Amino acid sequence: MSRATAQQQSHESVDVGDGRRIDVYERLGKGQCSTVYRAVLESTTGIKRSIAFKLFSAVSSDESDHVISCVAQTAERAACVRHPNVVEVYDCGLWSGQPFLINELVEGVTLATFTELYAQKQRRLPLDLALFIISEVAEGLSGARTARDHEGVQLGMLHLGLTPRDVLLSWRGEVKVSDFEINRARAATSSIRSMRSVAGRANMMAPEVAQGAPGDARADVFSLGVLMRELLIGPRFPVGLTNAEAIRLAREGYVQPMTFQPHLPEALVPIMLRSLEVDPEERFRNVSAMAFELRRLALALGVGDGRYFLRCALDRLFGRCEEVTAEKAFSTVPPANDEG
Repeated sequence: MSRATAQQQSHESVDVGDGRRIDVYERLGKGQCSTVYRAVLESTTGIKRSIAFKLFSAVSSDESDHVISCVAQTAERAACVRHPNVVEVYDCGLWSGQPFLINELVEGVTLATFTELYAQKQRRLPLDLALFIISEVAEGLSGARTARDHEGVQLGMLHLGLTPRDVLLSWRGEVKVSDFEINRARAATSSIRSMRSVAGRANMMAPEVAQGAPGDARADVFSLGVLMRELLIGPRFPVGLTNAEAIRLAREGYVQPMTFQPHLPEALVPIMLRSLEVDPEERFRNVSAMAFELRRLALALGVGDGRYFLRCALDRLFGRCEEVTAEKAFSTVPPANDEG
């Protein structure tokens, strides 16, 4: 749906205080504890900005103070991150008993949708494109971890919940990671306490996180390793597992054996295997170290700035990012100038 079409729809306005207003339009996505909408934020001076409006599930009055505190703490830290591979967070608040976040709007699709379409066509992502996406995700995770607050203190932000739904691919070929530390906000709502909600992310979890430990930088390394494996080889878990089975396998650090030998660069396999070690001590110490190895390998293989190729892939699958040239803008080609 185009932006013009969305803005012609009926919409609901949200007063976010200080004379600012959010006009909420189409729904972009829905999870178990939040829904994301395309919206427009209007300032007190009338300046409008397209945003993503993430609205969390309603909470009881007894929980509201705690939930808002968790959402605000997450937003305050995330708002300090300025990185081309990280979705920006602008503000947060409470509306009709529902906490919300105001985020950067990324026009595009999630990595989950992107890979699902490849799977439907019984195709696997080209190696160079998969390596570009993984390297960009690694850069985003590293950028958030090393970002500093307004006093110059390094934040050490972790994701601890990375899934293909948290990786956004823009029509311009950008790769951006969203929802850093959002589990802090999810955990504050009753919906996240269900086994179904936990099981939905179990396949990406490091074993120590699945076992209930807080997790550290090496947990994000494991999740990135799972993401890389899924793009290059296939799912970590067999299909058709029950929720209890998925959680049990996640706690064990299980990774499904390869049913075929993919044609992967020799230097790539040790990086992936090291990131998927059950013992955190055997993994990369943080995502920054893994990002360095991935980028070095990508450059050695001639994979540099892959935004153009990602744009082309998105255009082939969705037909949304094709550039409008002068010839396409007219119904006929403008006549040549015969003067002179």
